Amino acid sequence: MTKITGRYARLKECVTLLAAALFLAAGAAQPAQAADKLTVFTNPTLLYDALWMADVKGYYKEENLDVQFRLFPTGTTALQTYKTGQGDIVLVGDLPALTYWQNNNQDLRFISIMERDSKGYTVTASKTITKAADLAGKTVATRVGSNGSFFISEYLRKNGMPANSVTIKDLDAQLLPTALCKGDIDAYFIWQPFGRRAMEICPDKSHELSSAEGYVRGYAYAAARPAWLASKEGSDLATRFLRATAKGAETAAKDFPAVAKYAKEKYSIEEAPARFQWEIDERVQTFDETANTEFCVLTKWMLGEKLLKEQIKPEDMFWMDGVRALNSPKLIKAFKPCG
Repeated sequence: MTKITGRYARLKECVTLLAAALFLAAGAAQPAQAADKLTVFTNPTLLYDALWMADVKGYYKEENLDVQFRLFPTGTTALQTYKTGQGDIVLVGDLPALTYWQNNNQDLRFISIMERDSKGYTVTASKTITKAADLAGKTVATRVGSNGSFFISEYLRKNGMPANSVTIKDLDAQLLPTALCKGDIDAYFIWQPFGRRAMEICPDKSHELSSAEGYVRGYAYAAARPAWLASKEGSDLATRFLRATAKGAETAAKDFPAVAKYAKEKYSIEEAPARFQWEIDERVQTFDETANTEFCVLTKWMLGEKLLKEQIKPEDMFWMDGVRALNSPKLIKAFKPCG
C-alpha cells in the first residue's frame, strides 16, 4: 500500500506541474493588449522636446499609447486640419488657440503648457536695419494669427511706433528666412529655429535685431476638444499622454545629446540652434500663477485688437483633470479672474 501511495503522490505531482506548465504556456500565447492610438498634431520646433524624449525613450509605450505624430509647419496651420475633426491633441501657441476658440464655438481646451520662453522668439532683420525705428515704412512678416502677431504689436508699441508704421506680410514659418534673404521682406518675427535660419542661409545680409525679452513670452500648449476630454476614454488617454510627456520633459532637461540627436535626425536642426533653444526652454507641464497672469495679458490685448468678442475666463480654457494627476507643486490652486 505504501508503494501505491508513493506512486500516486508522484503521479499527482507530475500532473500538477504539467497543468501549471500548460496554464503558463496558454497565458504566454495570449496576444498583448493592443496599445491605444493617439494622434498628435505637432510642428518642427524644439519647444516640444518633452514629446520627443517621451517618444524615443518609450514613455508613451509604458502608458500603452501608440502616439502618431502628424507634422505641420506651425500650430496655426495644424488647426486648419484639426478643425475638420482629425487628430486628438494639437500642439499650438496661445494666440492661435484662443483665436480658434473664438471662431469655432469654443471647441478647444488647453490640457497643459509644454513650454514657454521669450529668448526663443526673435526679430530677424536685414543688416541695414539696426534699431526699431528703422522698420518704419518696411515690410515685416510672420505667420499672421500666431504668437508672432502679438510680438509685432508689442514690439512696435513699446518702441513708440504706430501699428500702421509697417506693412505686415503673412508667411508660414519655413518660408520666412528665404524671403528675407531674397529681399522680399525686411524683417520677420518668429520663434526658433526659424529665427536663426536666415543667418545660416545669408549671414552677410541678416542679423538678429532683438529677442522677445521685455516684449512677450510665448506659450506652447497641448490642447484638445472639450467633448473628447469629457468622455471617459478621452480623459484617460489625455492623462496618460500628459504623464508620459512630463517624464519626457524631465529627460529632455537633463539629456541634451539625446535632444540634439532627435532634432538632427527628425528635423535636420543643427546642434547650435538646438542647444540655444534647449537652454532657454521652460518645460512647465502644468498650469501655474504665471500662466494665469500672462493669459490675462494676452486676452486683454486680443480684446483691444477685436480678435476676441469677450474676455475668456481662465477656468473656461484650462482643463485641469490631467495636470492634477501629475501632482505638480506648481499647479495653481484657483484661477484669478482677468478683471
